[in-house]
Amino acid sequence: MTIADTETMSLIAFTMPGTPCSVRMARFYVRTTLAFHDLGDYADDAETVTSELVSNAIKHASAARFELEIVRLEGFRAVAVIVTDPSSQPPVKRHVDEFSTHGRGLVVVDALSFHLGWRPNAYAKPCTRS
Repeated sequence: MTIADTETMSLIAFTMPGTPCSVRMARFYVRTTLAFHDLGDYADDAETVTSELVSNAIKHASAARFELEIVRLEGFRAVAVIVTDPSSQPPVKRHVDEFSTHGRGLVVVDALSFHLGWRPNAYAKPCTRS
């Protein structure tokens, strides 16, 4: 069974402004949503993944707004965190040295996730990533 073949159920989906305070709000909504659906065991990892993906959307994609969706993957007994931003460029996992204070976000997401994926958004606009 592939992830694309599994039955899914959207638990929450919304659009947020691309401001730094949205990172904290997104974490709150994810934790609250998972608790409401008796999926609190996923909350710590999902909250961390959400924080990293939302931060990337705001910082690297210069998103004025972004979409966040939490989906339950029934066949895998898992949840997916989906962040959609306006960038047409894929996220870049960087290799950083042990003394670097930034650049580990996607490494963290990859470590906490069963699958890290990206697909272009039909409405994406080209942008420059720093």
